[in-house]
Amino acid sequence: MSGKQRKPAANQPGRAENEEKKKLEIIQRLINLLKNYIRFPWKERNEFRYNFDVNHKQFVFEYKDGKYRSVGITHDDSFKGVSNMPLSQNPQKGKTDPAYIRSGIVSGTRRNYGKRTINNLQFSVADKANVKSKIRNYKKRRKKGR
Repeated sequence: MSGKQRKPAANQPGRAENEEKKKLEIIQRLINLLKNYIRFPWKERNEFRYNFDVNHKQFVFEYKDGKYRSVGITHDDSFKGVSNMPLSQNPQKGKTDPAYIRSGIVSGTRRNYGKRTINNLQFSVADKANVKSKIRNYKKRRKKGR
């Protein structure tokens, strides 16, 4: 034999354990990637989408029983005599004109909403609290009505 000796590959202590750890890490990474890319239908949404029925942007907060539940966003201060909730800041980036949340919750099938989410809309911190309270009140009323 020459001056170099070969190490036995399979007989090294701990090598099999290290390979198992690496496999588990790879599997865990794949699971995390799938969780990020797959949206389960029972998950809460909290995203903006365009509603083709009412021709307005909507804040979708729930998908249940094959229907999206959403809150409408508009520039009108009232609708059919009912006043809309004013927002302190326009959710669309770069716009300064006043925006309002429609009174009531819009419910529609999945095909009535756009496939892609609208990324340039975001509620301010104060507005987000008001919208969440509106959603909470809707869910309370819905439970009470059962």
